[in-house]
Amino acid sequence: MTDELSTDLPAFDLLDLEPVDGATTYRMPASTRLCTPFGFLYGGSGIAASAEASERATGRPLQWITTQFLGSPSPGDVIDLHVNVAVTGRASSQTQVSGTVDGALMFTSLSAHNVRPAGDETAFSTMPDVPAPLDCPDFAEPFHVDPPDSFFSTLERRVAAGTIRFDTPLGDGDVQPGLIAMWCRLVDSDIGSAATQAYVADLGPLAVCARLGRPLGGTSLDNTLRIVDPTPTDWVLLELDADGLHRSVGHSTVKIWSQDGRPLGIAQQSAILRTSHHQPPANA
Repeated sequence: MTDELSTDLPAFDLLDLEPVDGATTYRMPASTRLCTPFGFLYGGSGIAASAEASERATGRPLQWITTQFLGSPSPGDVIDLHVNVAVTGRASSQTQVSGTVDGALMFTSLSAHNVRPAGDETAFSTMPDVPAPLDCPDFAEPFHVDPPDSFFSTLERRVAAGTIRFDTPLGDGDVQPGLIAMWCRLVDSDIGSAATQAYVADLGPLAVCARLGRPLGGTSLDNTLRIVDPTPTDWVLLELDADGLHRSVGHSTVKIWSQDGRPLGIAQQSAILRTSHHQPPANA
């Protein structure tokens, strides 16, 4: 479905996404590096795969994607992605993506693509003033990580602002105040494309857990990503905002900033918060 308005689109090699049948069907192995330590696909991996498959099918950069999670692929599964290019206009396209394992639906995505010319960039907010990445402490995972080869190993994360600790849980109704922000970079890739932004920004539940001071995990119900600027950068600042919690479902927003202060994207997420698959660190 590509045309003369197509642009060269970057590939996120970590996904190992392979075409199967023409330009609309792809396959991705759920390697351990794309999964959580708890035995299921990391949500950011699924969103990233949908984003890249949709870009390849349309030949156009992604502007917006929303993903609903219906199941949890396991390490070793093979995920088939089918892209239905629903609408193609002169400068925009819209698609529907389904991710299945052995015919069972795991996640679905809707996306919009845009090839209108750049040059009208304007920022309406300012990146928080935080120390440089290498001046910030490493982020320590709040729970036991086994096996170690998970999506955690593909990221370097450093706490830029706020308290992300869970060893002194707050009382009911209490929250930790102030800005929460984290520097993040990928071990083997710059961040900027829709797929890479989707991969690093699937951290909304962490904002809710940090506010509560409780080491809860999140099972995503949905995740929406809006791309502002896909220009690649090494480090990104993730500004984490917990929006609310009700009936064990936490809602959050993540603003993605380049190291030089450009707004790259905005992710919004709803996730069920639970402790069933988490264990505290051995030295806790």
